Amino acid sequence: MDAKPDEKKGRPKIPRLISEEPKFETFKPLGTPRYDLETLKLTVEELESIRLVDYIGYAHEDAAASMGISRRVFWNILKSARQKISDALINGKMLQIGGGHYRLRNCGNTCSGGRCSYRVRQCNWKDRKDI
Repeated sequence: MDAKPDEKKGRPKIPRLISEEPKFETFKPLGTPRYDLETLKLTVEELESIRLVDYIGYAHEDAAASMGISRRVFWNILKSARQKISDALINGKMLQIGGGHYRLRNCGNTCSGGRCSYRVRQCNWKDRKDI
């Protein structure tokens, strides 16, 4: 039986867990109009991988666990994010942040003083009503 063109083969993609939505959606070189710049798309999970490893300082294994994915998948996401960011910085391109396949982490009752069982230092704990 032939697969339909719209159907993807293989395992379905698991949504990556992120701690928070991005605060900014666009970064561009100062003084150059948007329409003159090439745009690179940085997904939300790519930004989360940069945040966990390069900003917070997690080991790859811990960062992958906090996003709910394997180390190999995490490494591919991180590598893609670093390549896009370096291209934007070196070649003066605009970064547009958004999209991807992710889910906002909901800690439920596991949070305590901003720490959660996902081993992420800054969880989405402020949204809880009982804190």
